Amino acid sequence: MGWTLLLADEDGVFLEESQAGLDDELAEYLAGLDGFPTLRALRDLPREEDTPLSEEAREALAREVAELAARAKRRELPAPPDWVGLAGTGDIRLGEELGWPGLLDFLQRLEHLLFLARRMGLTLWAAGED
Repeated sequence: MGWTLLLADEDGVFLEESQAGLDDELAEYLAGLDGFPTLRALRDLPREEDTPLSEEAREALAREVAELAARAKRRELPAPPDWVGLAGTGDIRLGEELGWPGLLDFLQRLEHLLFLARRMGLTLWAAGED
């Protein structure tokens, strides 16, 4: 479980094809990294409601994602979880492999969402998942 980060158009309609999943394990990993307060704050977003990210938060997130991606490519971070999507189950068959490639993929998808939001005037939302 966790959150889905996705874009919404000017009418508030979610664009389901433009999203990045933030599993509990990945959110915990990001929250444990020093120097990335906006990424850390994603873990504390409510699950009960969809939350739009302000323009200031999106700008801060873009800076942090760029820095984190550069550091991840150089392996200057603690190793990310090998698997995500296991919260409450412990069953590896229900999860997805993450590791360094998955972390970089997540960061690239998030970077792309932030770029599209800025370029196209869209809103980035965090939709909670139980």
